[in-house]
Amino acid sequence: MATRSLLALLLSAVFATAASAEPTGSLRQGSSEVSFVAKRFGVPTSSGVFDHVDGVIALDFDHPERSRIRVTIETASLHTGAALVDGFVKGESMLDVGHHPTATFVSEHIARVDERSLVIRGRLTIRGTTQPVSVSAMAERDPAAIRPGEPLPFRATTGFSRTAFGIGRDVNVVDDQVDLAIRGEILR
Repeated sequence: MATRSLLALLLSAVFATAASAEPTGSLRQGSSEVSFVAKRFGVPTSSGVFDHVDGVIALDFDHPERSRIRVTIETASLHTGAALVDGFVKGESMLDVGHHPTATFVSEHIARVDERSLVIRGRLTIRGTTQPVSVSAMAERDPAAIRPGEPLPFRATTGFSRTAFGIGRDVNVVDDQVDLAIRGEILR
């Protein structure tokens, strides 16, 4: 009985938190993707897409400090269009998907820039290493005009240092900086 009471308390806390931030929802599978671009001397040389991305997003544009975001990426869902490159990037010297099947992002601070834009600071974990990152995000529709049941499409960008995460320390065919582009829809 005590377990049921504790579970009910936790669930009501989760729903109460979610109710305070609008829109609240999850990333819609099939409509969300995370892609990367690696460059050499500033020229794009490699790119790919992670097909399996999941997340929970609670956004409050009026009070962004109440917002929370958590995204999980299945690292093995990467595809670049070339099997040899896929194998290399998924391999032990790069993402090491056998030992690290997911990468995660958890927001820590969200600030509103304008009517549709946010700066999201949080922690990115890849290969078991966690580093701070800053994400620039923009809603593609006016969040105030979204009604229950309507999706809110968005796009976001960030970047990270490969060496900060221990990715391809001995790989010199691409620059250290990797750019990420995120697009998707939040379902309420």
